[in-house]
Amino acid sequence: MPYAAGDRKEFIERSGIDPGSRILDFGGVLYEELPSSVSGITARKQLPNAIVIKPALVPFKDSVFDAVVSYHYFDLIHKDMIGYVFREAARVLKKDSNFSFMLQLWAPQNEAQRSSLFFNELLKASGAIYAHEFTDITGELSDSGFCDITVETIKRNIIIPPDFVKLHLILLGSLVKKEQDKGIAGIKTPAKQYFEHVKEYGEAMLPALHFMAKKI
Repeated sequence: MPYAAGDRKEFIERSGIDPGSRILDFGGVLYEELPSSVSGITARKQLPNAIVIKPALVPFKDSVFDAVVSYHYFDLIHKDMIGYVFREAARVLKKDSNFSFMLQLWAPQNEAQRSSLFFNELLKASGAIYAHEFTDITGELSDSGFCDITVETIKRNIIIPPDFVKLHLILLGSLVKKEQDKGIAGIKTPAKQYFEHVKEYGEAMLPALHFMAKKI
């Protein structure tokens, strides 16, 4: 998402990490902004310093990283798996080191963001992304060995360019076809809402929640 480059940079700055320290990037999204970090990815990609991992089984020794970060990767993780992932993040972090990540806030503040909400509902219905509750995330962090948990609401105003909207429309068509072929429920209504809404208002990234916590 090149249109979110500035948002990723601001996320790193808010995280207060040293780009030259030993960092694990869960999901590998920040490989351009943090080129020396270890990119933990779930499928093979041509990324610098990339290592294929399973979310609940991270292939590193205990207490080896100065920071663990993630830019929206946990939006792709089912709520039943989040606790495992957080415990693995705590395990590989050094004591008193920071865990910093962003999640989508499913609360649009304008009509363009509402288009993204409709699209997210489509992805959620197909099992591609998940919505996480604030209290569930903070509880899992605490149970996983983190303290000093802070949360900041990030009010973004990032317009999604037309070319990427076209990609969303193509994916929408694929999801509708999948519903017809396999009987997936709950797609037709948000698909119609998204199609009509994005034509009139365009699309913008939803706000986000930035979580930070320290390993005990």
